[in-house]
Amino acid sequence: MTREETKKIIRVIMATFPNWKPADLSSTVDAWDIMLKFYTYKDISIALKTYTLASRNGFAPSVGELAGIVYDFKNSKLNDSEAWGLVLKAMKNSSYGYAEEFQKLPEAVQRAVGTAENLKELALTENINLQVESSNFKKTYRAEQSQLCLPQKIKDEIKMIGG
Repeated sequence: MTREETKKIIRVIMATFPNWKPADLSSTVDAWDIMLKFYTYKDISIALKTYTLASRNGFAPSVGELAGIVYDFKNSKLNDSEAWGLVLKAMKNSSYGYAEEFQKLPEAVQRAVGTAENLKELALTENINLQVESSNFKKTYRAEQSQLCLPQKIKDEIKMIGG
């Protein structure tokens, strides 16, 4: 998005959420421009319309909320229970075919499981506490989902910082 497009988005937010009054409009535009530059105006505009029409709380959206809506539109997002269901199904076939079962899982589910070997270990563990494993998986999965909505350029920047 361009800076001018960012200004349009902010104007629409201010018009549709009259209680939202940034203390420093110039700084707000600067910050939103930095955060939204990797998205298209069309995507953010649709996300804003969706948020505005669906919101009942009266609060203006954050940059992250709009980015999350864009991600949800572009990806069929499983909730954490649905994702855990895929893991359970994969576990049933993982004592020997764990690598193949792992590859069948969606990217976010794979990242939450970690590795194909982790899937095998889950499948072969006797007396596994599925309630604990489910809770741990769901927590990790939700964190992975929040990372997936980031544009690739930002993910690459994060990787460079991490090493």
